[in-house]
Order: sequence, then structure tokens, then C-alpha cells
Amino acid sequence: MDDMYISPGLETYGKTDLTKNGMAAQLPVKGTVPRDYFVYDFEDTQEGYDLAKASLKMPAEFRTDEALADGKKLYTMFCIQCHGPKGDGNGHLVAIGKFPAVPDYKTRDINEGTIYHVMMYGKNLMGSHASQLNNDERWKIVRYVQDLRGDNVVEAATADSTATAVVEINDQQS
Repeated sequence: MDDMYISPGLETYGKTDLTKNGMAAQLPVKGTVPRDYFVYDFEDTQEGYDLAKASLKMPAEFRTDEALADGKKLYTMFCIQCHGPKGDGNGHLVAIGKFPAVPDYKTRDINEGTIYHVMMYGKNLMGSHASQLNNDERWKIVRYVQDLRGDNVVEAATADSTATAVVEINDQQS
């Protein structure tokens, strides 16, 4: 087992006679995915956007005060420059004329699915943030944007512990 004690040093993209294809770098086994990989099944099309609007729902674990606080921190790092601290489109880059006016969250026909979808792919002048934010971070920002819009939602317990219902806070108070 000498080769176990003294392994050959290979250049990452170099050639070698130790592999079938003669290359040191190998592709992963077909069908494998990296750890924490998130499959997003909505296409970067208007139809994908509409489907996300109709069917993409925030997981229950992000409907918490902790997710809201984390979302605010992330929003401050990634979104506030254009969208502003109130989500009204009056961010610093808009104020100094780098970008035209950004629409106010409250006046837009958006929901949790469309907010997430736009972070994945971008829309109009906004670029994709898929490489800067992981799945959990995107949902936390969605949670915070919902709060800015006034879409305060909480998780309501149901008889089935695997199911959750979303109820507007205003409806609970009446």
C-alpha cells in the first residue's frame, strides 16, 4: 500500500495517466449536487414569474420575529442602497441619480413568491442576487420586505401539526 502513504502530487488541471480520461480534475458523479444546494424550479420567464406569484410560499420557519430581524440586517446590506430604508424606492443610489426611481413596495402588485423570484433572477434594472444570498437569506429578506409593505403575517397553529395557515394580524385583532 505504498501508494496510500505517498500519494502522487497532481496539478489541478494537469494531465495524468492515473485516470481514465487522462485529466487530474474530475467531474462529480452524475446526479450529485453540492451540500445545501437548492433546486429552484421556476424559470426565468414571465410565465415563471407568474407561477411563482401563484404558488411559491414562504416556509413556516421564516414567519418568525427572528427571521424578521435577520431579514432587516440582510436588507440593510443588500437592498437599502436602491430600495431605501422604508422600501419606498428612495435609496442612496436613486437619490444621487445612479438609477432611475425604484417603485415603492407598497404600490406594487407583488407577494412572497414574486419577491423571492426577483432575487433569484432579477427584473428590469435589478440584477440577480442568487450568487450573493443563499436560500435562507432570500426568505429572510422576503419576510422583511413583507413587513415593510405592511403584509404582517404570522403562523397560526392548525389541527394538523404539519400544516400551517397564514393569517393577517389585522384579522386576528378584530
